[in-house]
Amino acid sequence: MRSGPTETKCPPDSTQREHVLVIDDEEDIRESLAEILSLEGYEITTAESGATAIERAKLARFSLVITDLKMPGMDGIEVLVRLKQLHPDLPVIVATGYASDETASRCRREGAYDYIRKPFDLDDLLRLITQALQAGRGTR
Repeated sequence: MRSGPTETKCPPDSTQREHVLVIDDEEDIRESLAEILSLEGYEITTAESGATAIERAKLARFSLVITDLKMPGMDGIEVLVRLKQLHPDLPVIVATGYASDETASRCRREGAYDYIRKPFDLDDLLRLITQALQAGRGTR
């Protein structure tokens, strides 16, 4: 896989797929998550940094963003703040291996839909994605 838009086939019964932006500086995590979500029927775009993600968000409208918290340069909180400035109703899930009550509180204060601890259970993540997308549809 590559770090740009990922092309996948549309499910036969789907006319429009949800477009998810996956942001993580760790290539293995980013690409694995992109592949899994693609197999689940989502259209996926990836970004290896916060700055790249912001540029992609200026060019495309996403249904959901999943961002890592700890990244070099622009961290996940700054990405969240900038994404919310561009698209206030965009649901954002913050994924972190450094979870604390303070981190969770700050993510929510800055407008994250929720956060999930790494390593995450795939079923939990997919459930959270479904909930975030449903919430996002209610505000668009």
